[in-house]
Amino acid sequence: MKFNKDTAAKAGAKSSRKGIPNKSSNEIRTAFKMLVSQQLPNLNKWLQKVAEEDPAKALEIIIKFGDFIIPKLSRTEVEDVTFNIDAFLNMTKTQRLQHIAEVEKARIQKTLKQYPNGR
Repeated sequence: MKFNKDTAAKAGAKSSRKGIPNKSSNEIRTAFKMLVSQQLPNLNKWLQKVAEEDPAKALEIIIKFGDFIIPKLSRTEVEDVTFNIDAFLNMTKTQRLQHIAEVEKARIQKTLKQYPNGR
């Protein structure tokens, strides 16, 4: 049977379904967790042996384990925004709405600058 648009769609539908976890991945994770948990008593001994010969290598191993235990934080930019609440509260309703519109327009323009080709 030739592989064409129709057969490819059928094969894709059978291979995985959106939103359904892969059973083998879960089984592998479970097996790995069991393996590691069974070896925890030996881990300290092994690290001490490595540290005797190469302390930097032992530290490197600890850091690599940390990557699996401590969640990674994503980078975010914090924009320095000053806001005078008293001045805002002293504005009329029309002035407040104009100010909000200006801030929103500036935010949109900043976002659009990130996509110079319109993508």
